[in-house]
Amino acid sequence: MSGIVASGELRPAGSRRVKDLIAVNFGNTLEWFDWAIYTIFAPYFALQFFPSSDKSAALLAALAVFAAGFLTRPLGGFLFGLYADRVGRKKSLTLAMFITAGGSLVIACAPTFATVGLAASIILLVARLAQGIAHGGEMGTSVTYLVERAPRHRRALYGSTSWMSVVLGTMIATITGLLLNANLDRPALESWGWRIPFALGGLLGLYGLYLRRRLTETDSFEKVKTQQSTPETGLGPLLRNWRGVAVVFGLSAGGSIMFYTWLIYSPTFAQISRGLDARSALTASLIAQAVFLVAIPIVGWLADRFGRRVFIILFGIGFIAATFQLDALITNSFSGLLTAMICALLILACLFGVNTAVWAEVFPTSVRATGVSGPLSLATAIFGGTAPYVNIYLSQIGEHRLFLVYLMVVSGITLITGLLIPETRTLELDRPDTGRLSN
Repeated sequence: MSGIVASGELRPAGSRRVKDLIAVNFGNTLEWFDWAIYTIFAPYFALQFFPSSDKSAALLAALAVFAAGFLTRPLGGFLFGLYADRVGRKKSLTLAMFITAGGSLVIACAPTFATVGLAASIILLVARLAQGIAHGGEMGTSVTYLVERAPRHRRALYGSTSWMSVVLGTMIATITGLLLNANLDRPALESWGWRIPFALGGLLGLYGLYLRRRLTETDSFEKVKTQQSTPETGLGPLLRNWRGVAVVFGLSAGGSIMFYTWLIYSPTFAQISRGLDARSALTASLIAQAVFLVAIPIVGWLADRFGRRVFIILFGIGFIAATFQLDALITNSFSGLLTAMICALLILACLFGVNTAVWAEVFPTSVRATGVSGPLSLATAIFGGTAPYVNIYLSQIGEHRLFLVYLMVVSGITLITGLLIPETRTLELDRPDTGRLSN
């Protein structure tokens, strides 16, 4: 492998690093496109899979399947993390892409309840569970890969590109929703139009699979593989690194619930609970996501200069102070949703510009992928995947304020984590596995 010597380590050439960064994030974009289109099009396909004269009941069933996909994420995070720590980040990322693309193609071609009865609901559920397993390993392994491939003084910036790819995926999903709403009427969308984005995601996933097969393995993993014929993986190293596990879980709790509440579900919430039309909701979401896309790397760049903790603390304080005000801004107007989403996503960017770097920095190389993927997937399953369901359920029984209090409490978990952890910017990635958050 061609490279240059930097800080005593063999580094890949800059052009190769950029190509690998693009390849990882292209696949990550497609994975999140697949994930986002489910919530965007759930109001259209819910009655196709769940029989009910009540559209709200069918939508709740569809969102329950969305939440069920998160139940398998912790399992996927642990399995794919072990796989990445034992055989390599590249193979783990390639397998995750294959499963996600296959799941989307299955949903695109799935029969309806009117055709095969309950089997239609089961097919949808199985496809989402499989995608949940793959998605559980995707984020943690991609973050591990990106941070390990980054120059030491650019770890937060490189890690933050993972969230940029997430936002790009949701933006493309939103644009798809806008285009289909503009060109198809609701009966057509409910009948067959909802299948288009799932088919598109599956087909593009095959190209993402090709790109990931060409990735270069990270120097950090190759170094561990050279030093240990069989790297130590499993529960033992995780228990030894319990501090890192607690950090990842604490940061992921607030980040995941705010991500799924504000970035993924708020346009749908504005439609079904506040009476905003679909085109206005999706347009406001798209603009806010564009602002978020720019804010994330700016925070990452600043965090590489000034540290990670201050931005984690800003995130926690921001949402604890502003959650009720942000929710009150969402009405049946375009400007209300747009303002609420932009403000919320700017606060969220404070965390998302730094959390990927912190996740990787609190673990030694031999257990990093497992350490990041496992607790990240668990926190996301508990707080993120259930957020849309809890939101709509509490709104329907007239207790929406309880959901807002819930958001503030979970943000407090992340705030406490930021206050307690040491600054990780100066930690060596390839340090010995002592179980401590220090070099």
